[in-house]
Amino acid sequence: MLVIENFALRPESVICPECNTVFATPNIARMPNMTRDSKVEADLHRVLPDPIIRASFVAICPNCIYAWWFSAFASHYIIPDLVPDTPDVELSKKFAHAVLTGRKNGSHALDRSTLALNGAWCSREQHTVAGTLNTEEYYADNTRWLTLAAQELDEALRDEEWTGNRNRYMYIMGEILRQLGDFDTSLAYLNMVDRRSLLPKQLVDHQKQMAAAHQAQAVTLPPHLVEEIFLPKPVQQPTYTKYEIPPQPARQAPPQAQSNPAQGNPAQQGYPSPGNRLNGVQQNQQYEQGYINIPQILSA
Repeated sequence: MLVIENFALRPESVICPECNTVFATPNIARMPNMTRDSKVEADLHRVLPDPIIRASFVAICPNCIYAWWFSAFASHYIIPDLVPDTPDVELSKKFAHAVLTGRKNGSHALDRSTLALNGAWCSREQHTVAGTLNTEEYYADNTRWLTLAAQELDEALRDEEWTGNRNRYMYIMGEILRQLGDFDTSLAYLNMVDRRSLLPKQLVDHQKQMAAAHQAQAVTLPPHLVEEIFLPKPVQQPTYTKYEIPPQPARQAPPQAQSNPAQGNPAQQGYPSPGNRLNGVQQNQQYEQGYINIPQILSA
């Protein structure tokens, strides 16, 4: 077992869902809960102490090179010492293989964008451990990964059929573009973020100011924002004694007007994607010229 600060990794035997090969790959045996003092960056990156921890989120089959989240691989009873090991791949590049697998299998772009963003974070953690942050090599790696994440997330946001917290992903898109130096488009995305994102207004406003000032550097969140985002306090419901009368409405609500089916329900039509939203973000030509060449990342 490998112990890094309060994290622990151990090898585990798993079965490839594509070719049924049994192999050994690292798995997280212990991961401490977040606290208000956990280091988190403005793109919601929880900074881990070693890139090998994040790399264990993905497993790669040594036989068919199928790569995906570790949770997609079923456990096997054979002890890890008796089966082949996962390929010896540079840690962050495991996520590039997973994005490639997702494209081959037709996985949703939102899944692929999450993998690409984790690849960017893993690469950042690699450079942090190696002491090569703010070097030419770091900026080249960071640009490749963030461009890949932006392409995949742009495709995901154009799909109006999936449901979820689109506002939060618009914020993440704005933050990715800010770090890439595309400040005008970043600001356009951030201006569309509202309270449905469940993100503190202070955070969104600060990142807008960063984009408006053409500042692309990573930002570390203060503890109170980490707590507000990741450790929200439960909402307390009012309690009454048997002698108290709960507050009553001042008057009865008027009957609901019947909606006209011909007009359609905007909530059922799906939230418009940034490229199609009226007066919203125009389609970004930078991300319409085709996918980034993943072998470019794998061969870097």
